[in-house]
Amino acid sequence: MMFSRTTWTTWMLALALSLSFSSCRLVSSLGKGQAEDVPYGKETQLAYFEGQGHLLKGDLEDAYASFLKCADAQPEEVAFHFQLGKIDLELERFEAAENHMDRAASLEPQNTWVRYHRGLARLAQGNGPGAEEDWTAFVVARPGDLESLLECADRLLSQGHVLPTLNLLSNYEDEVGKDEDVRTEALRLVEQTADPKSLGQFLQAAKKDFPESDIFQLQWARYLMATDDLDACLAELLALAQRRPNWGLVQFELAELWTRKDNLDAALPHLKRAMSSDDVALESKLRVLLGYGLLAQEDASYRDAYSTLLERMMAAHGEEPAVVELACDWAYQNDALEEALDLALLLLELAPGSVETWTNLMAIRVDLRQWAPMAADAESAIARFPLDPLLYYYRGLALGETGQHELAVKAYEGGLNVVLDNPMLEGALASALASALREVNDLDQSEVAFERSLRAMEDAFVLNNHAYFLSTRHAMPEGQSRLERALECSTRANQLRPGEGNFMDTQAHILYKLGRHNDALDWILRAQENGMGGDAVALEHEGDIRWALGEKEVAREVWRRALEAGGDEKVLNPKIARP
Repeated sequence: MMFSRTTWTTWMLALALSLSFSSCRLVSSLGKGQAEDVPYGKETQLAYFEGQGHLLKGDLEDAYASFLKCADAQPEEVAFHFQLGKIDLELERFEAAENHMDRAASLEPQNTWVRYHRGLARLAQGNGPGAEEDWTAFVVARPGDLESLLECADRLLSQGHVLPTLNLLSNYEDEVGKDEDVRTEALRLVEQTADPKSLGQFLQAAKKDFPESDIFQLQWARYLMATDDLDACLAELLALAQRRPNWGLVQFELAELWTRKDNLDAALPHLKRAMSSDDVALESKLRVLLGYGLLAQEDASYRDAYSTLLERMMAAHGEEPAVVELACDWAYQNDALEEALDLALLLLELAPGSVETWTNLMAIRVDLRQWAPMAADAESAIARFPLDPLLYYYRGLALGETGQHELAVKAYEGGLNVVLDNPMLEGALASALASALREVNDLDQSEVAFERSLRAMEDAFVLNNHAYFLSTRHAMPEGQSRLERALECSTRANQLRPGEGNFMDTQAHILYKLGRHNDALDWILRAQENGMGGDAVALEHEGDIRWALGEKEVAREVWRRALEAGGDEKVLNPKIARP
């Protein structure tokens, strides 16, 4: 319900309030047992206390019936109508509640609690001005009770009644006197809703009424900055900084002002002080820091400034994950990998519940080639986030690099079991699985994994790898279909990345296996023209093609060059020695 008053304690308060509306003669007569002092008849008394009993038990409808009997018997008694109105509020019968409160107000106009509850009923029916009228009387009768004032203001504002809210605050000041806290609350509303001109007028009036207020002077300076009156803004901020030199908010605004004036040298000292201050909200600091970070990536002249600000932020907020993450990222970008690792480990302590914290750590370990710790990290991360496929990829990579290929296979398979709607990651996992399966000599399943990778995403490197794998595994005539598939993959890889010498070498080798030797020679020569001229494998492939074309002496010479380039002696020497 909108107005909950059903707890035992609350109902006891309600009982006390209702009794305060009742004639003291009723209470005293009951205490003395003197019938002549009782203003009501016996039936009304019984109905009244019956109603209170029902309230204590939370039986609102029964209580309502009892108080209605009382009101019918004594229509001039305020307490009865008040209690009926409160129950109607509780039951969300707002029109009825307002009617009962109207009756109570007519009987006792000076009773501000009646006005307060009628305001609730009016607001619930969308009547913001009516609620404002009632609540003005309520709060004016309580000078200094800002809690009640702000409660009423917040209720009005929560229902979208901006003008009535401002009127309520203004009426309070008109009747009680100027109050800086009330004006500050009004400023919050005006900033959200008013046009720039109205805001300026409001701030000028607030400065006049509260000339010693640092808050209103700061807000006036911000207004001047927002309207591009930068010189006037500077004067206000400098005056305020002279009065309060250690106020972080002033330093922050001065930094913003000098930045607007394209004077980084002037802005930076103020920004340093602001970053070290507890006065400035962390969110504001991070916003500025992120802005400088973007500038530092685009313009080298900002790099030192950004580094300095990061240091200040780490000194002031080194326990905040968002700050540590920025520092870690900056260290990583600048190849300070050991520093980045330390920060990543700190971030893990601060935010172990973020999967990005774990993946960032493992990305750094990849660059540092810290495979064993990475495998352990990945295992811990998977225990926390078993449905994140990227963690399985990192674990498989680390296990493969440490020679634990069977465990790597299981890791990649685990990732593929949980990957959803992420073709790129599915393709990467399947390709990695294919390579791991080759390491454990499960070649059939390796082919299956490669094909899954290509179904998930078309990647030139995966196409080339699969093509070369098929070409080395299969031969004519039994493997013709596999070789033709290899040619399809290789051709597509070369289309996606034309001029890639390694891919051209794969194409040449496949054509050689298919017996298309002239085409193969053309591709291998093109491969050598594109960076593979000194590659031992490419030279070996050229020799194979030359031999197949009957160019035996040329083939032997090419194989010798392959040997000089570091080729496998056990493979090349027998070829050179062929008759």
